[in-house]
Amino acid sequence: MKTKSTHEIALSSYALKILKEQHMFKIIDSSFVFPALNANGHLHRDTLSKAIRNLGGKNKYSGIATSHGFRATFRTICSKNKAELLNLGISEEVIESVLAHKELNAVKHSYERDKATIEQKTKLMQWYVDYLNSIEPLGI
Repeated sequence: MKTKSTHEIALSSYALKILKEQHMFKIIDSSFVFPALNANGHLHRDTLSKAIRNLGGKNKYSGIATSHGFRATFRTICSKNKAELLNLGISEEVIESVLAHKELNAVKHSYERDKATIEQKTKLMQWYVDYLNSIEPLGI
């Protein structure tokens, strides 16, 4: 992590299903869920960016779509649904925690022990995939 701190990832039911299926069909004996095919280890961190850029043709989405853009989309959707999320017990701090954003205010940061519980993060991630699925069914 850039923040040099541990980041707990909360997974939705959709993500867990995808990961279990990926594990069943992996073709290389590896401890990684997404192993590299041509080297020991895992896929390179830029593999997703390259796949998005080349979706539908070489450099078709270059400069248009990025993996980091998914984070911005997530944050925007959360902001637009703030009232609903607050009713679910999901605060701004939970959203920022899921994004692994560090508190920039040094005083506030020094008193902050934990922005969110894993249960809150899981609830947020499940809400998000359910929201996306309501727009376009994921078929999962």
